[in-house]
Amino acid sequence: MRLIPVTNSTNMQQLEVEEGDWALLTPAEATRLVTLLLTARHFEESILQLDKLNLVHGPAHSSLGQEGGAAGCIAALPTTTLINGTHRAHHQCLAKAINALYDADFDPVETGSLTEAMKTEVRGMMHEILGLKNGWTGGRGGSMHLRRADLGIMGTNAIVAGGLPIACGHAFAEKATRGSDVMVSFFGDGAIHQGATHEAMNLAALYRLPLLFFVENNRYAVSMSVEQSTFQTQLMTRAQAHGITAVSVDGMNPFAVWLATRWCHDYIKQEDRPAFIHADVYRYYHQSSSVPGSAFGYRTRAEEDEWRERDPWLFLKKQLTERGILTEENLERIDQAARHAVSAAYDSCIEGKGSASRIRPELWPEAATVDDHLTSDMSEFDGVTFSEVEDFAPEEMESLTYIEAMSRVVRARMEEDESIYVFGEDVANMGGGTVGATRSLLPEFADRIINTPITENGFCGLATGAALSGLRPIVELMYSDFFLVAGDQLLNQAGKIRHLFNGTATVPLVLRTRIPGHEGYGSQHSMDPAAVFAMFPGWHIVAPSNAFDYVGLMNSALRCTDPVLVIEPQELHRKKTRVPAGCNYYIPLDKARRVLEGTDITLLATSTMVDICVEVVTRLGVSADVIDLRTLAQRDIDYETIGESVRKTERIAVVEQTSRGATIGVFIADELQRRFFDYLDQPIMRITGKWAPPVVSKALEKAALAGAAEVEAGIRQMMANSGLTMPRLGEQS
Repeated sequence: MRLIPVTNSTNMQQLEVEEGDWALLTPAEATRLVTLLLTARHFEESILQLDKLNLVHGPAHSSLGQEGGAAGCIAALPTTTLINGTHRAHHQCLAKAINALYDADFDPVETGSLTEAMKTEVRGMMHEILGLKNGWTGGRGGSMHLRRADLGIMGTNAIVAGGLPIACGHAFAEKATRGSDVMVSFFGDGAIHQGATHEAMNLAALYRLPLLFFVENNRYAVSMSVEQSTFQTQLMTRAQAHGITAVSVDGMNPFAVWLATRWCHDYIKQEDRPAFIHADVYRYYHQSSSVPGSAFGYRTRAEEDEWRERDPWLFLKKQLTERGILTEENLERIDQAARHAVSAAYDSCIEGKGSASRIRPELWPEAATVDDHLTSDMSEFDGVTFSEVEDFAPEEMESLTYIEAMSRVVRARMEEDESIYVFGEDVANMGGGTVGATRSLLPEFADRIINTPITENGFCGLATGAALSGLRPIVELMYSDFFLVAGDQLLNQAGKIRHLFNGTATVPLVLRTRIPGHEGYGSQHSMDPAAVFAMFPGWHIVAPSNAFDYVGLMNSALRCTDPVLVIEPQELHRKKTRVPAGCNYYIPLDKARRVLEGTDITLLATSTMVDICVEVVTRLGVSADVIDLRTLAQRDIDYETIGESVRKTERIAVVEQTSRGATIGVFIADELQRRFFDYLDQPIMRITGKWAPPVVSKALEKAALAGAAEVEAGIRQMMANSGLTMPRLGEQS
C-alpha cells in the first residue's frame, strides 16, 4: 500500500510588509486611513462610556483594538464598495460610512473637521445604537443590526455567520447586473465553524462571485478560544477547501491590511473569483462589556497587556511620523476632527452629566409605530386590476394542469422582468427540474435558471441578499420540510428585514415549496409549512388549490415587495383548470373565494381540501358555504368574507389535511372566536389529520392525513351539535 500526497492548487499566503511597500502609502491615502481608524476608535470609546452609564439598551459589542483591521481594509477599497458584517461591526460600519463620503478633495488636516455629511452619519449611527428614532433605521437595529444602504452598508447581523449567505446574494446581484463593485463580508473566528460559512464560501466559489471574505480572528468567541473550538486552528484551510485564495495578515498593522485588501481586490477583479483575508486582531474588552476578558478568567492580564503593546493606532502613528508620511501636527488635526464629530454625536443624545446622564426623552420612537413596516403597504399594486375566473369569457381560457401553470406564469413574467431569477436544486436539469416547474424556461433563460448545491440555508440566504440588491428571486425548495434547514435565512432574516430596518429594505423573494401528500415520502418531507411561517412576521403565504388561482397568486407574489411562500401540493399537479391565455391577471394576497354557497355550515378549506370539501358536501346534500382561504398569513386572512358566511350559517370548521399540531387553523380559530363569538351556534371545529406526521407506510400515511372521511365525520358532528337533520340520500337541503 502506498499513500500518495494530494496537493491543493488553491493558495494560502502570509503577507509580510517589505520596506519598499511604504512608498505606496501616499500622504493622502495615509490621511484617509488614519481618519477612518480614529473616528472608529473614538466612537467606540463613547459607546463604552454610554454603556457604563447604563444608557445602551441591549448589547454593545466593542471593537476597540480591532479597528485597525477594518480601517485598513475599507480605506483600500473604492468608496462604492458594499459591506455587511456580524454583531461586532461598529468599527466596520463607521469606517465604511466615512469612506463612502470621503471625496477626493476632502482634507481633515486642512479643515480640522469632518464634513457635515460625515458628522450626520456619525450622529445617525450613535442614535441607532441607542435605539433612537433619528438613528439610521429608527433605532430598531441597535448595535447589532446596522444598515445604511446609501453608503454601501447593506446590513449587519446578530446571527453568527448569518450575513455570509446574504453577502453572496449581494455579490450575485452585482455580477448579474454587470455592476463593478465588490462585496466585503466581515465575520469573526467563531463564525468559521458555522455551516452557513461553508455554504457561503462554496456558493461564492461556485458562482465566481465578487466577494471578499474578511475574518477578524480575535481568538475568542465570547470566552472560548480558537484552540477550544477547533482541532485545525489554521483558519485559512476553510477557504482553501472551497477553492478560495486566502491571505493571512497582521490585523494590528493597518497598513498591512491595506496592502492585503488591495491585492485581494485586484485578484477578484482580474480572476473573477472570490478571495479571503485572515486578519489576526484582538478585542481589548469582553464580548459585550466595558471590562476586559481577564476579569472573567478566560484570558490573562499578561496576554492583554502584550496585545495592547501592539495597538494599531500607536503602531501606525509611529510608522507614519518616522517615515515622514504625516507629521505629528497632521495626526493631531485628524484626531481633533474625529473627536469633535464623535463628541457632538454624543452630546446630541444625552442630557445631564456623569451618573445623572440620560437619553433625551424626545428622541425615543413613538410606541404607536411598533408595527410599522412589518409588511408592504401594498402600494406596488396601485393600478392593478384583480380578477376572478368569472371575469373571463370561455374563449379566453385554456385548460392547464397545475404543473403547467407553474412554468407558464413564470415564463410570462421572466419575459417582462429581467430581475427574476430561479434558484433551486436541479432546476436547470432534466428538462424542467424534478417536477417540471421550470419546463420550457431553459432555452430562453438559461442564465437565469440557477442550479444550486444541496445547501438550503446557503441558497435561501443568497436569494435574500439578491432580493435586497434588486433582483426578484424565485426559490424552489424540493420538499416542504427542507425549509427547516434554511430556517434562519427564511424566518429570522428574509421575513424580518423590512421591519428590522424600518422599511429601508425590502425582500421581494418568492419561495416555492412542494407538499407530497399521499406520495409516500415520509415524515421528513411532508409537513405543511404554513403554520410555522405564519408565526413569524413579514411573510405572505399563498396556497393555490387550482391552476387559475396559482397563476393569479404567483403574479401577485412576483409583484409584491415582501417575501411570499407559495405552497404547492403534489396531489394537485395533474389537476386541470381553465386559465386565461397569457397568464396576465392578479389575485389579491388577502382575498378568499367562496367556491360553494349554502346556509347551514361554513367550511374554511385550504389547498387539497377544497375539492374534497366540495365533493363531500355535494355527496351528502348538505347546504354549506365552502370557502377557499387561498392566503394564509395571519394578517392576510379574509375575515370579511368569512364573517359574511358565519353570520349566515353560525357554524364553522377549518379544514386542513396536515398533522393536527402543525395546522394554521389554530390561529384562525382563535381569531374567529374573538371576532364572531356572538354569531356562533357551537364551538369552532378543526378538521385535521392526526397528531402523527405522515410516514412511508401507505396505510399509516392515509391514517395520518385528513381526507373525505374526516370531513364527512366533521360535518355530521356539526349538524348533530345544532340539532340539524342530515339530508337523506338524493334529497336536497
